[in-house]
Amino acid sequence: MGAIRKLIESFDNSKQLGQAQREIVENLARLAESTAELFDLQISTNLRTAGSPDNQTVPVEAVLNSETYTHAISSDTVAKIGDTVKSALKSFCSGGKEEILNGVGNLITDALTIFLGSGGASTGTKKQYYILTEGWSVVRVDLMAWYLEVQAQSIRNAMQKATAFVVVKSAVDLSKIRFNTFLNIYRSQLASMKLKDDQINTALDEAKNIYDRFHETHPQPLLAEHAPVLALRGMPGASRS
Repeated sequence: MGAIRKLIESFDNSKQLGQAQREIVENLARLAESTAELFDLQISTNLRTAGSPDNQTVPVEAVLNSETYTHAISSDTVAKIGDTVKSALKSFCSGGKEEILNGVGNLITDALTIFLGSGGASTGTKKQYYILTEGWSVVRVDLMAWYLEVQAQSIRNAMQKATAFVVVKSAVDLSKIRFNTFLNIYRSQLASMKLKDDQINTALDEAKNIYDRFHETHPQPLLAEHAPVLALRGMPGASRS
């Protein structure tokens, strides 16, 4: 598995077939890059509305990092995607706990292996997000992936699928999410990682400590609907109940 454009170098530009192969790969690379740009825009839009009635996913307060990948996939490289995913995730979320990063990495690996290994469609798109702790913060990692089955027989020995991946890391806005809601989402994800019970409990305790510490240092203001009543009670001559 490697960058699509690197394949261009493997075709002989001095021959007509090689020139045609290079042109096909160049077009696939452009398509993958434009798809990745579109995904980046879609994720950004989705994050801006996260936590709203129309988008009840975990809300965020800021985008921290993003990465874009375009790869040429062959039949013998799909199985190797796990090492690539885990390495990228550990670099992306360097402050996370090893077992959590491995767990999320395994979830992404399993999902992408099935997604990229499917042969029933000529193209496909996948969207998913994950929650994990990183130091004293909680982060959300959004993933969007795309593949296109290569039809040109002249280059299928080198690549069977052109792919694009966009990964965005954001800081979860703990002021806009109730702990029970967060706990339910995080517990479900931890369970799907196939962690041991003590690892799950440790991860949940750590998340609760982060949540409690945030609210201790960021006390929430009075609810907006109570503000007019309190203001009225403080005015001279206002009736008191």
